[in-house]
Amino acid sequence: MYIWKCWRDTRWFFLVFVAIAASVMPFAAFANKGGPAIRSFGAMALAETFATIVAAAAYAMGTITAIQEFTDKTAHFLFTKPRSRAYFVWASWIVGFGELMIIASVNLLSGWCVLAHYGGSPLEDFPLHPINAQSYVGPLIYAIFAYALTYSFTILFRNGLKGLGASLGVMAGFVGIADALDMRWHIQLPRPPGQIGGLPLAASNVIWIIVALLLIYGAALALERAEI
Repeated sequence: MYIWKCWRDTRWFFLVFVAIAASVMPFAAFANKGGPAIRSFGAMALAETFATIVAAAAYAMGTITAIQEFTDKTAHFLFTKPRSRAYFVWASWIVGFGELMIIASVNLLSGWCVLAHYGGSPLEDFPLHPINAQSYVGPLIYAIFAYALTYSFTILFRNGLKGLGASLGVMAGFVGIADALDMRWHIQLPRPPGQIGGLPLAASNVIWIIVALLLIYGAALALERAEI
């Protein structure tokens, strides 16, 4: 089964990320010896580590998941099978997406349990930086978008480093252009996972997910029409 093959190709990388995601907050609590810092700033630490881990996992998974299947020699073999090329794109993307969601869930659950053990909560109303549900949903939406973008570029270039470099370059370049337009002409461009116009955050999140899926659709369509 092809999906099982995708899992076998990425499982050790995935398990390493799961171990990191599960151990960050327990290690922080151990280093702090369960002191007041965990109870006072644990929610902020969890939100920041969650954002960092899911973003790193997204870029890495977008590279590793795709490059396992779409290097030249493997592509020659896969495209002789009685399946469309789009099937291989979507199947391997789904495996990586599932792994990314598990990594995010493990990190959030681990941090939640640590904070609950010390009488804290992952949702705290800090004066300057309130931690709410969007503090976790936002980074997750960003990770989904970054994963789809990196995966798409890796498919198109059939090269992991080129795909990752293009993805990071596009994200950094877009942020730079958006900041420049905002400072010079006060034109605010939406950027993931930000709010789109006057839409509610929930609707904006859905739109960013749809855009991420369209990126994969575009990569699959381009691969269908490409030479082997």
